[in-house]
Amino acid sequence: MAINIFELQPNKVNCNLLGYSFLFYGDPKTGKTTIASKFPKALLLAFEKGYAAIPGIIAQPINSWSEFKKVLKQLKEEKAKELFETIILDTGDIAYDYDIKYVCDNAKRPDGGYGVDSIGDIPFGKGYALAEKEFDECLRSIVQMGYGLVIISHAVDKSITDADGTEYSRIMPTMDKRAVKIVSRMTDVIGYARPITQEDGTVSTKLFMRGNTRFMAGSRFKYTPDVIDFNYESLVNAIRDAIDKQAAEDGAELFSDGATKNIFEDTTKELNFDDLMAEFNSIVQKLIEQNDEQTFITQWQPKLTEIIEKYLGKGNKVNNCTRTQVEAISLIVEDLKELVKDK
Repeated sequence: MAINIFELQPNKVNCNLLGYSFLFYGDPKTGKTTIASKFPKALLLAFEKGYAAIPGIIAQPINSWSEFKKVLKQLKEEKAKELFETIILDTGDIAYDYDIKYVCDNAKRPDGGYGVDSIGDIPFGKGYALAEKEFDECLRSIVQMGYGLVIISHAVDKSITDADGTEYSRIMPTMDKRAVKIVSRMTDVIGYARPITQEDGTVSTKLFMRGNTRFMAGSRFKYTPDVIDFNYESLVNAIRDAIDKQAAEDGAELFSDGATKNIFEDTTKELNFDDLMAEFNSIVQKLIEQNDEQTFITQWQPKLTEIIEKYLGKGNKVNNCTRTQVEAISLIVEDLKELVKDK
């Protein structure tokens, strides 16, 4: 898909749960995985094997980060998109642990070998940066492919220190703080599940969808209620009601009950290295054929060099590029097409 800001259309908010991302965290046995399994065409990626009592669930056990990456590769296929609409990660905690191990196992040591015992053994904090990048890219690829995403975690009471030095406790997901940072900025709803004892002694699980200093929660939907009964029907109704109120305020034409454009779609996957190289060579060859040697050397070659070095650096050549530089090649080709369009 070519980039063209002149043909952009206003975003339409989807009025159902398709395509949104959620983080559910809370105490064990609060129904997080069970409720996630009721999302449309759900596939459970079971880093934690806690689905035996959930009837009918489609689950793929995951025992390493490499297995997770193999699943991501399969999710790109059209057959997978026909079968599944929602991907569940249970739990995000174990997923991040596997990510850390993967980075450690593949880290190059000073002696030339591979593998370190701890992420901290990778110098200058580079290990943590690599793990964060890997985790972020893999999770983001799920929403870029158009799937909804539900991430499950447990809850822990953590000690927090403010910028002014004030200490207080806050209930947070048990995931590593780096994973929490990645997940929290990616998800549309962060829900904290907790059993509440009623006045009559009965216990019901609530999902808190608005946070405070005591616990972490939040929603991108303006009119999301503070708390709901934690079941799938209540969640669907809460999101739908929030969207309906926003539609009444902003205009119904900006909302849709059907499929909407995937705003996270990775358009770089459409770049074909071989096609771009062929197009580059074709443009250059036409310039050579349409000009005498002196004109090409004095008028066109400096312009070509300027464009190439703008994206590749001084002295670098397009013909030496690798497939990882496909984005740079695409920019070079776009500039060349602009350069010769009136030629």
